[in-house]
Amino acid sequence: MSYLPFALLGVIGSGIGIGLIGMGAMQAIGRNPSVSGDINAKMLTAIALCEVPGLLAFAALFLTK
Repeated sequence: MSYLPFALLGVIGSGIGIGLIGMGAMQAIGRNPSVSGDINAKMLTAIALCEVPGLLAFAALFLTK
């Protein structure tokens, strides 16, 4: 059985999450540009947390072969 679809599902989910985080951050900066530094720091932290499940799903693909 190929585990590739499951790994791709995890990576696609992370990609969608990262896109939504970026969209929300850009909208917030557009509304209040004076706090862009604080928003960017929180955005990068949220992106890092959102990326981990995708990387783990991709790594699990190679560990199961």
